[in-house]
Amino acid sequence: MVLTGCGQPAGDSAAFYCPADDTIYVAQRFAADLYEGVARGLPGQSAGVGRAAGDFAVAYVLAHEYAHNLQQELGIFDNRVTESARPFELQADCLAGTWANSVYAQGQLQPGDLEEATNAALAVGDFDVGNAQHHGTPEERRAALLDGFRSGEPSVCRRYVPAS
Repeated sequence: MVLTGCGQPAGDSAAFYCPADDTIYVAQRFAADLYEGVARGLPGQSAGVGRAAGDFAVAYVLAHEYAHNLQQELGIFDNRVTESARPFELQADCLAGTWANSVYAQGQLQPGDLEEATNAALAVGDFDVGNAQHHGTPEERRAALLDGFRSGEPSVCRRYVPAS
């Protein structure tokens, strides 16, 4: 377990961005479990929606967390408690999709990679719509990822978090 600047420890299931120490935490055990398709406790997957497995599932999670870093650097999000985490999470999924598009444009996307990412997005989606920490339903998470992938333009992701 690693202590973070955000006041929460990064344990074996960690996957988050901490703006206080400008660090992305993805536990080796969590990444290995994702890769092997045996990660437990993913809300969508636990409900029978999606399956997080494979190297591009791990890459999607890392790209999503990096997108939170971009949000913080651009002044879109500063990790404060907000009315709803959902728009920021969906925007991060969309930005991860634009990164996946760049992998495709470079000819480095392997057969099945996009399916791994979209299945992982389904697997991490949740159904707790009344909770401020709701990250988006499985279908919303997949749709946001695909919005970014299909456009390849980060500007399309602005729609998730309107300018204040």
